[in-house]
Amino acid sequence: MIYSIVPFDQILFDQQSSSGTRMEVTLDGEQVVLLQNDNNTYSVERLISTNPRAYLKPELMPGTLLMTITAKEETPRAIWKIMKTD
Repeated sequence: MIYSIVPFDQILFDQQSSSGTRMEVTLDGEQVVLLQNDNNTYSVERLISTNPRAYLKPELMPGTLLMTITAKEETPRAIWKIMKTD
């Protein structure tokens, strides 16, 4: 039983039916879920962390726009550039 003022369809939603591609990446040492936008940018959808200080960082706030910078061939990690925070 879920007691909440948030509508049920927002709590439990079908991730396959929603638009955009989601990916889980590490930003600034914290796990975040990114949602791919139409113009080759990504926005932070949610932060997954047990560190309370991570939730105070404006670059990890949901809605922050990010753009990936092509990494060098020898490094498999992508570099993320913050475009705009809400």
